[in-house]
Amino acid sequence: QGDEICKKFLVKFCPNDLFHNTKSDRGTCLKKHDEKLKSAFEAANDEKFKVIYSAELLKDIEAIINDVERSITRTKQRLSAEKPDMMDPASKRRMEEIMQEVKTLQSEIQRLGEEGEVEKAEEVNKKILSMLDEREKIQQAAENDPLWQKEKNQTICEVCGCIAQSTDNDQRKQNHLEGRQHKGYFMIREAIPELQKFIKEAIEKDPTLEK
Repeated sequence: QGDEICKKFLVKFCPNDLFHNTKSDRGTCLKKHDEKLKSAFEAANDEKFKVIYSAELLKDIEAIINDVERSITRTKQRLSAEKPDMMDPASKRRMEEIMQEVKTLQSEIQRLGEEGEVEKAEEVNKKILSMLDEREKIQQAAENDPLWQKEKNQTICEVCGCIAQSTDNDQRKQNHLEGRQHKGYFMIREAIPELQKFIKEAIEKDPTLEK
């Protein structure tokens, strides 16, 4: 077989064909893809070259899956991490001021209680509750930020690593499953065990096929 022929295409498929115009685009394969040659190769059933070309394809697609798995792991870590800090500096300062004031007022309540000033202590306690309510509203405002809501609702596809929204409707989910990137990675994941099994069984039948 000539060097200008894509051996991966002959034995199964060329990974470069799977991801055109996606974020995983590998560019155009510079070698020849010819269906007639592929049919002739299959008809010849040359076990030696089938093993050699299968091993080349397997090495390539295993590297592709290793890359996307690393990407999936990184994305999962980001999505499962503590929520991003969406609070503006002024709100942060106010939150800190509130907690400092509450701490001071709690000491005052203790002093008033010891002095028997129950009514004054109750008034101070009302002030504390009001301040804690203000703090809660500041916190809620930060958590309701659209950027945080978007981050919180994100999920990752275990097949292709694409990020989606958990709120996506059925049509958007179906579009993802039928998309080129997802189908490409799905095809690769199916091919890996098939190639591993073929190579293993071929070498068991004829050990001379192993390099």
